[in-house]
Amino acid sequence: MENFKLLETIADISYIAGYNQHYSGNSRFDISEYIYWANEFEEIHKYTDWAEIDYMCLVEEFVCQKLNDSIALFE
Repeated sequence: MENFKLLETIADISYIAGYNQHYSGNSRFDISEYIYWANEFEEIHKYTDWAEIDYMCLVEEFVCQKLNDSIALFE
């Protein structure tokens, strides 16, 4: 079940990043970054009660912050 949760998070992060047209020019780097973000998200929220917190809102906020951080690195 834990692996499924991580895979679901990777898929959600990838979808949100794609929706926001995030592309570094190197798809292998982007995929590695999304996997890293998903592991980070899962570690941060390993004790989160998803019955109390809206997962999709939280993962969207997380990804948007990561995307903003990525943009800031190139400015």
